Amino acid sequence: MAGGPSPIERAVAAHRAGRHKEAETAYRRILRQRPRDPDAKHYLGLLNFQRGDPETAIRMIRDSLQVAPGNPHAWINLGNVLMARGTPAEAQQAYERALELAPDSVEAWYDLGICHRRQKDGARAAVCLIEAVRRRPDFVTGLEALARLYYQVGQIDKAADAYRKWLEVEPDNPIPRHMAAATSHREVPRRADDDYVKRLFDEFAGRFDENLADLGYRAPQLLAETVQRHTDWTGGRLDVLDAGCGTGLCGPLLKPGAGFLCGVDLSVRMLAHAEERGVYDELHEAELCAYMRARPASFDLVVAADTLVYFGDLQEAMDAACLSLRPAGLLAFTVEKLDDSPGCERFRIEPHGRYAHARQYVAATLHDAGLEVLDIEDVVLRQERGVAVAGLAVVARRKG
Repeated sequence: MAGGPSPIERAVAAHRAGRHKEAETAYRRILRQRPRDPDAKHYLGLLNFQRGDPETAIRMIRDSLQVAPGNPHAWINLGNVLMARGTPAEAQQAYERALELAPDSVEAWYDLGICHRRQKDGARAAVCLIEAVRRRPDFVTGLEALARLYYQVGQIDKAADAYRKWLEVEPDNPIPRHMAAATSHREVPRRADDDYVKRLFDEFAGRFDENLADLGYRAPQLLAETVQRHTDWTGGRLDVLDAGCGTGLCGPLLKPGAGFLCGVDLSVRMLAHAEERGVYDELHEAELCAYMRARPASFDLVVAADTLVYFGDLQEAMDAACLSLRPAGLLAFTVEKLDDSPGCERFRIEPHGRYAHARQYVAATLHDAGLEVLDIEDVVLRQERGVAVAGLAVVARRKG
């Protein structure tokens, strides 16, 4: 009759289930009985890493490898901890040792690719990620990383191919569907799908502010300055809608002029960060056009900082914004700028997944919606792959 799980199997099961105290007790019991047990050292090292102690983790995993140097999983985990510590050159050596032991390890090829990417070696990163997805064609994480890498190094056709392969694996996933269109300019939607926007920003919410700061993002400040030139900002009496508020970067800038400040966004995780700022009177999870149409003549000011870059055709958004404004109310927004020389497109999706718009097209949609253009200013919105992103900061007034 076969026995039950071994002590190390029970300890690992508790570890995977999140019962960390139970797992630690079990690992230490094993090590009291067998001080050189490599598995207990390896997994206790991982547990220390998960608790925020990478140095102890590295020491323990290395101790385990002194006893069992042929364990590729321990080499991979050592590499992962070294990467998290910020020493990718050391991590690279660990991943390469894992691949010597297990040349078909998808995980090791992927991790080595990410390691090379961290070291700004795009060519070697691509080779490793290609090896990972060659061995497992349905490896979505690898396909996503490969597509983003190709975009970062400017190989847009290859990025499009990686997104198409990802879409073949996950045909209902809105992210590869949208990005395959953006990088190939095939089957381009007139606006980003709501599911794409929601999923993108739910995934991005935790690092959104930090990443935008790294890119020199300025849209909220630009709009706040522009609005203050066109309205009485000193009274603090305006009813203001932050349309596509995200994490609430505009909120603190809008609050001084607002008697009532409301934010709307599709991403519940972004809204959670906005709520933490403590400046909004209301926050709503909703599609912004539907939200504005449902609140006619409710706002003195509607602000959309880099929200309309997820719309190609702007007319629906302009019409909804005009409807939500009171007479003489203001709409202020930013879009990325598209060359508007004769024969140019009205709008175009760019390989990063956002839309750019021609100045004349923006003015025409505002006019058709019943809005009077007050200002369309050339601005720099952020840096993208080291290049300044040209944009338009726009202010318009509802007529009548």
